[in-house]
Amino acid sequence: MTPLKGIKVLDLSQEISGPFCSMQLSDSGAEVVKVEPIDGDWTRKLGEKIKGESSLFMALNRGKKSIALNLQEERGREIVRKLAKKVDVLIEDFGPNKADEMGIGYARLSKDNPKLIYCAISPFGTVGPYADYAASELEIQGMAGYQWFLGETGGEPVRLGVDMVGTTSGIWSFIGILSALFNRKPSGKGQKIDSSQFLNMIMMYSYIITAHYNPDLPGGWHFTGPFDHQENGYKTQDRALMFGMPIDAEKAQKGWEEFCRKVGLDALLEDPYFKEKGMKMVGIGRDAQEFKPVIEPALESKTAAEIKAIVEGVGGYSAVFKTVEDILGEPQVAAVNMVQELDHPVAGRIKAVGIPWKLKDTPLKMQGPPPTLGQHTDEILKSIGYDTKDISALKGSKIVA
Repeated sequence: MTPLKGIKVLDLSQEISGPFCSMQLSDSGAEVVKVEPIDGDWTRKLGEKIKGESSLFMALNRGKKSIALNLQEERGREIVRKLAKKVDVLIEDFGPNKADEMGIGYARLSKDNPKLIYCAISPFGTVGPYADYAASELEIQGMAGYQWFLGETGGEPVRLGVDMVGTTSGIWSFIGILSALFNRKPSGKGQKIDSSQFLNMIMMYSYIITAHYNPDLPGGWHFTGPFDHQENGYKTQDRALMFGMPIDAEKAQKGWEEFCRKVGLDALLEDPYFKEKGMKMVGIGRDAQEFKPVIEPALESKTAAEIKAIVEGVGGYSAVFKTVEDILGEPQVAAVNMVQELDHPVAGRIKAVGIPWKLKDTPLKMQGPPPTLGQHTDEILKSIGYDTKDISALKGSKIVA
């Protein structure tokens, strides 16, 4: 028994946010029907290919059933309306008012299914002066101020290298849907969820906004401390690593002095400034840059593994910079089964990142491989009353595939 067993989801979204959201619903036990355009979700065309199948699409769409529909035609939209009568959750990312114009918006679908939870994901939501604006990952990262977290103060803005807007919005949308499902139990009513990618990204650094809601913004510690330098780690004989001393002040001072002796920096402990400040400045940020040229030469004669052992031996913490291959080979990753294998009907055996939250009594598991385009079209149409003749006619008219 999985937490969302019995919950049915209709996913009309493409890109990253919606599919990442519905994938989490699938991992939690929900049955997810993915509605794709006749030529497929556009992520099928992007990214590295495995036997012609997009790794990006496969990474976002495991455990779902695929039906290919032409939503430009009324008969295609009618199929969506019939499917929406029988589901608990619908996800779409057409943009504000677009679904209403197509006749598949919340106002219309909820009349036939009052229990429907309808999640609309868009760049800026449906309220406010930016509601109709289009934006991609890059623009939203910029508008949400994420250049503060990479690069140098006063320098060129730097884009976060991963699709944080897409994946983060998928997570927040997932949380919103779970909240609405929980609320529906006593009320018996569904509702619409307005998920704004812009607001989702602002939420991610809410603690910074709270700490700096004053006239000094952006001059406070959170902007000129840990985030105003690129962090390339400390060079060693083979690769870079980051490290720090224990949080407890007394243990930190003792650990710092022991560390300095073991790496050959003990003479500098005669300098009160270095002895007191040094242990606080081996982490990240502007202050750390002052001590890096002093500390780094002492580390370059040892490997990262040797430095890591010294740091952890004095009670500190460290992390060696790793490649993807290193990460996949981590014993901790293997111990929690974080990378698993799925058998795809075309790509063969593929690797997939597992589920990060572990439920003791109702453990989660991947519900199956990602689907091929239209793999379940016939099955899904038959579930809402179409017979073989109907389906053949729809395929002939290119309404489904």
